[in-house]
Amino acid sequence: MKITIHSVDYAPDDLYGQVPIVARLTREMPGDDRPDYWLGELAKPLSWSTPEGTRTIRHIVVAARLVGTRIEPGAELPVGIAYVTDGSQVTETRFDLNKAAYVAIGMATVGREAG
Repeated sequence: MKITIHSVDYAPDDLYGQVPIVARLTREMPGDDRPDYWLGELAKPLSWSTPEGTRTIRHIVVAARLVGTRIEPGAELPVGIAYVTDGSQVTETRFDLNKAAYVAIGMATVGREAG
């Protein structure tokens, strides 16, 4: 599946100018608080300015914001967006909140294929 995030809110200043954000959703994974996080590989890396310097983000984790909604083909929904900050998260089967940084709410559409 492919997710396209068309707009963001409550985001770092540098993220607003980087939308739309497109990612290939590679797998669903459970976390400690819910079973339906999705790991996404970004089509184009994001730049993130932190107090320690600028970081390049290549993966995100997204989750539906509203109870009862799911990330699935054809969905248009608000999502929570987290940057993967520890590369080991990419190969793990569970989402570890300590290996990501929650950064924004986004409005997204989900398609069947990455393009």
